[in-house]
Amino acid sequence: MEDLTITDQQDKGIELLPEGVKDLNEARKWTMFLAILGFIATGFLVIAGLFMGTIFSFIPNTDLPGALGIILGIFYLVIAVVYFFPVLYLLQFSQKSKKAVEERDSNFLAEAIGRLKAHYKFIGIMTIVMMALYPVLVLIFVLVGVSSAF
Repeated sequence: MEDLTITDQQDKGIELLPEGVKDLNEARKWTMFLAILGFIATGFLVIAGLFMGTIFSFIPNTDLPGALGIILGIFYLVIAVVYFFPVLYLLQFSQKSKKAVEERDSNFLAEAIGRLKAHYKFIGIMTIVMMALYPVLVLIFVLVGVSSAF
């Protein structure tokens, strides 16, 4: 079996067939659509975060503490900031893919794939964080439930 060196791999290169260019262009359109929706959702999260205290003050007959609205508002703003970055990476992938397809430039394609990698890396890290937090949150909810029963 023959070992390929780095120079052998670089010399081979990767060629994108017309079907691949067509698929990339279609994926680009969908990622642009999803990025726009993501920015709209981020905007709604920011608006909700800014007005959460006011919204909670108008709820009649409630025993909720007044600070709960402020805490939820901060939580919404944090979620908006976290959600912003993968959406930004998706938008950048779409923009760079469009340039790569229009100009048939492999440098733009490499940049686009780098942005797509950043998007999925961010999503992967967030998934790991959430999976680690779920057991902790379940434990907290069980403890709060048990303590409120007494």
